[in-house]
Amino acid sequence: MGTPQDWAPYSSLEDAAKVYLRDPDLALEALRPVVDLAAIKAFIMARGSTEESWGEAIWQEVVLTDGHRLIMWRADDGSSTAGDRERRLLDASVRTILLSSINDHVLTAEYEVLDDGTRRLLEVRLRLYTQLVTRSRQKSATETDIYCESFRYQKTVDNGGLAQMQRLLQFGRVLSRCMQ
Repeated sequence: MGTPQDWAPYSSLEDAAKVYLRDPDLALEALRPVVDLAAIKAFIMARGSTEESWGEAIWQEVVLTDGHRLIMWRADDGSSTAGDRERRLLDASVRTILLSSINDHVLTAEYEVLDDGTRRLLEVRLRLYTQLVTRSRQKSATETDIYCESFRYQKTVDNGGLAQMQRLLQFGRVLSRCMQ
């Protein structure tokens, strides 16, 4: 598959998925039973690739909210060896997290200030920190470090462009309004 079209101009998840994801039907089939697509308040998408011994491996991600939940669809190319035969795999999952489990939300916009005083958006970062413990490490008999799950999303001029940066800002603001 060549370079995908930009998803950001599309307000419909279905339309955006069809032009951006390699496997849009798979993503939509997985998401439809979980969320009413008309109830989606905001969404973002990302994808990338790596070179593997068998060729290009692609990962794809859709993150959306219906105002109550953070719903994530992700698919990753991979491989496994069964006997003497290597098989190509696509690992796809849907994850749902209640927005009430997000206890910290940081939406950062970085601007370049030009000589004439105007600003140009360079980067948008969204960090979500949850109460979901992923691991702990005992430091001493009385101290334990607890690590909670976090999610990080980033768009830049070179990674997504202006429209995707603006959509990430929109997504972060919608989440902020919906968090309780």
